[in-house]
Amino acid sequence: MQSPSLLRQPINELELSEAFKQMAIRNDFRNLQDIINWPASVLLMHNNFTYHIYQELRKFLQKNELGVTYGTTVIK
Repeated sequence: MQSPSLLRQPINELELSEAFKQMAIRNDFRNLQDIINWPASVLLMHNNFTYHIYQELRKFLQKNELGVTYGTTVIK
């Protein structure tokens, strides 16, 4: 299992798409912890945070065995 410290790594160091990284820069998200602190319904209102980005985040967390409570939804 990956360490939760992965959530605090800079997003630009993670294996995520350029679209995800650009969205993070535009919304001032420095790490995944900054993102998962928000409910999905609020994130989807952020500029360039699309359903596709949400799915990429979900898959990344699953791949790294980081089932977390994400707003009101548990992602596993």
